[in-house]
Amino acid sequence: MSTSIRLSEEAKSRLDLFKREDESYNDVILRLTSEDKWAGFGIASSDPERSKEGMEEVREGIRTRMDRHVEEIDQ
Repeated sequence: MSTSIRLSEEAKSRLDLFKREDESYNDVILRLTSEDKWAGFGIASSDPERSKEGMEEVREGIRTRMDRHVEEIDQ
């Protein structure tokens, strides 16, 4: 079953910051709202190297999406 929800442009923009290339908005919401508050980010780990890799992935994703937003504004 599918349910439609309405989001403001601001709410969608915030979701876009966390959305991965292969994810739907539904996937993002489920990932970010899991019971384990760190599970959605994939960065909190007892392994420092895995945490570092996760942070780099998040940072790169945010930069990529911000670059796209800036390009859209410039057009």
